[in-house]
Amino acid sequence: MNQKSDSSKNLLYLFMVLHVLGAAGTFILSKAAAISFANPMVLTVSRGLGCAVIFLIFTGWKIPKPDFTIREWFLLLGLGVLLVPLNQYCFLKGLELSVPGHSALIYAMTPIGVLLLSSIRVKKMPSLKKFSGVFLAFSGVIIVLRPWASGGQVSELRTGDLWLIGAVFSWVLYTILASDICKKKNAVMVTAWSLILGVLIMLPMAAGPMMTFDFSAVSNAGWFGLGYMIVITSTVMMILWNILLQHLTPVQVAITTNAQPLATTLLVAVASAAGYLSGDQDLGVMFILGMVLSLSGVMMIQKVRD
Repeated sequence: MNQKSDSSKNLLYLFMVLHVLGAAGTFILSKAAAISFANPMVLTVSRGLGCAVIFLIFTGWKIPKPDFTIREWFLLLGLGVLLVPLNQYCFLKGLELSVPGHSALIYAMTPIGVLLLSSIRVKKMPSLKKFSGVFLAFSGVIIVLRPWASGGQVSELRTGDLWLIGAVFSWVLYTILASDICKKKNAVMVTAWSLILGVLIMLPMAAGPMMTFDFSAVSNAGWFGLGYMIVITSTVMMILWNILLQHLTPVQVAITTNAQPLATTLLVAVASAAGYLSGDQDLGVMFILGMVLSLSGVMMIQKVRD
């Protein structure tokens, strides 16, 4: 029995590691796609349509046919709105203006968002020590955002980072709301239909831009980034996330994002050295200081027991 339990835990740890590695690749490859497509709505819908096709092909074969109640369909509709028009659009819009290291650090704030909203949900205030960790983590984010700085590049980075904060907020809501239904239903089925519904909601808004967009102008790096987001980010990583939500609490699952800034920073350094990423990636002293403070705050929260 213990051996089976240990095996299950090891499998969950493996899923967490795979999710971190997939995320590090996402922050870098999505940047190339965001720059090449230059229209986050077209890129978001293209990504969503590709994932929807994959999920529909596997439905009834590897993915169970949906057996949701009317109430669950409405919940999935809400999850779809959070996932596609809000989270994915804000993420790609932000990444177009910001850099991979910033996006990874901002997404590492997911556990704090989940903690605060979960506390509101159960009407239980976090302890003073946890609030101290929140303050420390957000201090690190403020240092990275540098609201006191001026200049075109800093302003563009800051605008992108604000879009990314919006993406994280919608992701936090998705994580909390998806947790309950993922414990009742097949996690892959929940992933598939929340994404499909999200794409359907966004299609009317994107129809015009999709029809006039010049897809021939997209670079090879842009197409590769889109393919990565379809197969790895929106399919494999979403399935892993919802499987984790089946077995763990939202806060425990959100902890997965802790390792993303370090993994992404290392990968950004390698990609920059190889010439894949051009321009200043803002990995200087202020970013390192902000990252250390933010991750220290998140880890402080996780060690505190109310």
